[in-house]
Amino acid sequence: MRGHITGPATPGTVHSRRGRTSAAALMIAATFLMMALTLTACTRVSTTDQISAAPTCSELLAAAVQYERSSTGDINAIMDALSDGCSDSYEIATDYLMHSTDSEFRVDSCDELAEYRVREEAIALLAQDGKCSFAPSRPAADAWPNGGLGWDDARDHVGTVQRVCGPLISARETDDGTFLNLGRDYPSSARFTIIFWDTYLEPITTSATLCGTGEIYLYEGVTQMEMTNPRDLEIWQ
Repeated sequence: MRGHITGPATPGTVHSRRGRTSAAALMIAATFLMMALTLTACTRVSTTDQISAAPTCSELLAAAVQYERSSTGDINAIMDALSDGCSDSYEIATDYLMHSTDSEFRVDSCDELAEYRVREEAIALLAQDGKCSFAPSRPAADAWPNGGLGWDDARDHVGTVQRVCGPLISARETDDGTFLNLGRDYPSSARFTIIFWDTYLEPITTSATLCGTGEIYLYEGVTQMEMTNPRDLEIWQ
């Protein structure tokens, strides 16, 4: 998220039919003017009308989005205006700007953002920008190779031995062994993890579907199973 920095307003006033207007109000009005000129073809109207008209919450939200996409406008004035009178749109803008920023903590799954209670409207904007993506529709049970339990259904079968299948998202090697994350990546607690303790596997492409058989259990909220023989791991391309 680009900085939302509030600084002292530059002294100054503007005259209109309603009298003297504060510098903050002028900044907001100028922001609306810039937004209107940038985002729309705009019919010709007088400068006085542009300054006098107060932007709506929807227009301010659109200006915040436009700022993130093209650095057009004054984000400080936009966010101040949203904070003052548009709490709902302010939350959407804040979520959008926060998760649009590239960082090691950014979540690329639109589905996970929903789990973190990010506003649906913000997620839709992030998806439009390609900042997050939704998981493909869950296949039917018979869509997995030779049947099998889907990785996202495994939580309902804790304590039982099952053959669990799912798309490989990542393979992580640590000093303890190899961790294969299906369906979702670490650190999402919604992932299903197959663990090979003290064992390191040959590289597996993330386009593969894996199936493993073992007892399903929960560890710190994560559904997982342990396997000992890499030859028992099914790799379907």
